[in-house]
Amino acid sequence: MVKALASCLFLVGLVTGLAAGFVFFAALSDWRSRGCPGAAQCSDAVSVMVLTACAILAAMIMIFAAIVFARR
Repeated sequence: MVKALASCLFLVGLVTGLAAGFVFFAALSDWRSRGCPGAAQCSDAVSVMVLTACAILAAMIMIFAAIVFARR
């Protein structure tokens, strides 16, 4: 049962991290291409980058938890 939980956590963490990485890269590219003349024009891209960084951190925690559960 614990091994199945570990496998599910690893898979969900991997997919979440991969999707968040692609979204982060798209937001970073958008932020770079605009040049950001004002704070209002870049707030959307920066907000997306902050949220996807949080998602990447959550994915890393899920993968770490999967490793811990797999060792039991």
